[in-house]
Amino acid sequence: MRTQIRKIGNSLGNIIPAGIIRQLNLEEGAEIEVQTEGNRIIIEPVMKKTRKRLKFSEQELLNGMNPYLAHADELANITAAELGE
Repeated sequence: MRTQIRKIGNSLGNIIPAGIIRQLNLEEGAEIEVQTEGNRIIIEPVMKKTRKRLKFSEQELLNGMNPYLAHADELANITAAELGE
């Protein structure tokens, strides 16, 4: 597909055709990486890292937990002086 370099404000730019925008699921504000390779310009979308969803809930993690298993015996006892009272 051919397009032209155009004046955009004080810069030069190129419009990405709508078909390519749809194909790559891009939207306004999406980040792209622009680099050169020899005599070529390479434009790639920056993929956002998604947080992996855990397959268990917080409650499932805490099932069977008690103060001994949670090492509650190792927790510090905070004094009133340390709390600023």
